[in-house]
Amino acid sequence: MSILDPRFWLAAILALILAYGGGRLQQRFADDRRYEAEKTAALAKAQAQRIRDVDAARNEEQRRTDEQRKIADDATKKADAARADATAASDSASKLRVRVAELLAASRSAKDSGITVPGQATGSTDALLAELFRRADERAGSLAKDLDASRIAGLACVKAYESLGQ
Repeated sequence: MSILDPRFWLAAILALILAYGGGRLQQRFADDRRYEAEKTAALAKAQAQRIRDVDAARNEEQRRTDEQRKIADDATKKADAARADATAASDSASKLRVRVAELLAASRSAKDSGITVPGQATGSTDALLAELFRRADERAGSLAKDLDASRIAGLACVKAYESLGQ
């Protein structure tokens, strides 16, 4: 077979076509494997990012929950302290009322015996003033208790709202 034989050229061209086709096929498989590997890596990266985002959201939620719990505990402590102060004030007012009643009783007994104490008014006026004082004191205590409770609740609400914005 000589170099001018068409079968030789046909075989050579056919070998070149087969070699080129085989190379293209092999390159396509390599490209497919690389594409799948890149796709898998991108999916893994996206999944890892989603996990980090979920963890960050959980951490933020936990921080906010802890902050809210801390604010609620602080408000409870302040409310307990305000109740204790109101109880102490009420006890003090009760003692003062008892003392006023004792003074009224002493004033009445002095009036009944005919002894006048300089600077003291008559018994009915004393009793009226003592009753007005008692009522005013009770009302002031009630208002102070309500005001303390609403102030503590309002401050706790403001703190809770501000902690959500951080």
